[in-house]
Amino acid sequence: MPVAIHIEPDHRVVTFECDGRVGFDDVRSAFQGMFADPRFEPGINALWDLRRASIGVRMQEIPDLLGMISERQRERGKDYRVAILVAGSPDFGLSTMFEMSAHAMPFSVRVFRSHSEATKWLGGEEV
Repeated sequence: MPVAIHIEPDHRVVTFECDGRVGFDDVRSAFQGMFADPRFEPGINALWDLRRASIGVRMQEIPDLLGMISERQRERGKDYRVAILVAGSPDFGLSTMFEMSAHAMPFSVRVFRSHSEATKWLGGEEV
């Protein structure tokens, strides 16, 4: 599986460490796997680390991703932060499209190229 899930309850963050090409089904499996982990808590922040991956999700699938999240909103919680960490410009562009599309969702999304900035933001700092 190209997505490994690491939950750190003490830091209130779940990290999705991605490797290789990550498509819609991979994201859905990782999302479901997060709920199956006994350390998961509603409202936990998330870091999608895509620095060693390429995004295989198409722009047309962004509404489906948001729908998947909405369907589990009660379990997922609200007022959490999602940081998307990318290395290259194509992934930055698509991730920014997701960020803009999620503006009405009950969580915040930001795209980063710096791991330290992403973790600071997830920790509550404004960067």
